[in-house]
Amino acid sequence: MERERIRGPRERRGDSGAVSGARGGAAPEAAVPAQGERRRASSSLWSACEALLSAAGDSRALQRALDQLREAFDCDGVALHALSPRGTIEPWCARGRWRTAPGDLRDCISVPLLRGSERVGTLDLRARQGKQWRPEQLGLVRTAAGALGAALGARIELQRLRHQPGRDAITGLADARAFHARLGEEVARARRHGVPLSIVHLDLDHFGPLNQRYGRAIGDQTLEEVALVLKLALRETDVIARLGADAFAVVLPETDAAMGRRCAERLCRAVEEHGFARIGRLSASAGVAACPRDGADAVELMHVADRALAVAKKSGRRRVAGAAAASTH
Repeated sequence: MERERIRGPRERRGDSGAVSGARGGAAPEAAVPAQGERRRASSSLWSACEALLSAAGDSRALQRALDQLREAFDCDGVALHALSPRGTIEPWCARGRWRTAPGDLRDCISVPLLRGSERVGTLDLRARQGKQWRPEQLGLVRTAAGALGAALGARIELQRLRHQPGRDAITGLADARAFHARLGEEVARARRHGVPLSIVHLDLDHFGPLNQRYGRAIGDQTLEEVALVLKLALRETDVIARLGADAFAVVLPETDAAMGRRCAERLCRAVEEHGFARIGRLSASAGVAACPRDGADAVELMHVADRALAVAKKSGRRRVAGAAAASTH
């Protein structure tokens, strides 16, 4: 896979680059430690989001996420409330000091966590004694609300869908039958409106031996975590499914071959950069096919994507291959 440099979640705008100072001169000395503080806080925030993705059934990961949030916001207490199966926002977890003596008044913030227009939780923060929230901290809180809302919302959505027809019982993603039906619909729509469409067939590298080493339960938890990582790297209009074992597929409406390849690389990179709770690091390989360039119907497109994936695996794994590579093998 061509390793073009694309900003990852830990390299958000404002977290890297030179510190801007006075016009025509060097940055003020005070700005340097401030920048370092923002970098540490941002790193803690994204580590917390990563831990939240692995928190299902793992209390240690959840505690680690809250400790990372306390570090990110330099505060005494953090609490998360989440949307319950009954549809109400209820307390989920908390860390830090929430019991105080009479007269010990603190600055507190309560921020709604949204996924789209749906409220999926609340983030509560309690400042340290004698401290007030600084403008840069409030900016980070707003960033956190978006990131945590997306992560928590994706978890809740997949948990809701897990036991519904046409859904994979482990990940909550669409199953193979539902995926192929949807792919046929999207191909027909693309041909009718004259717009491009791409598909990605992605496999985890060397997942079988890991499954044998750690056991089926850990393997299933890892697949659930992979599903969340992949879903968060996609648009709402994209369709992702688990085809079986460690194989996933994505339909990318209105996406040409070049954009489809970039998306496949982003998905592989998202898997590779994520620290999985129980087994550490993983990598993935992917094959890409586009309509109408590589096929005019769903069966032909999947065949081309499958061949491209096989090329990626034979070429050393941890890479993306397109239809052009598949046609030469």
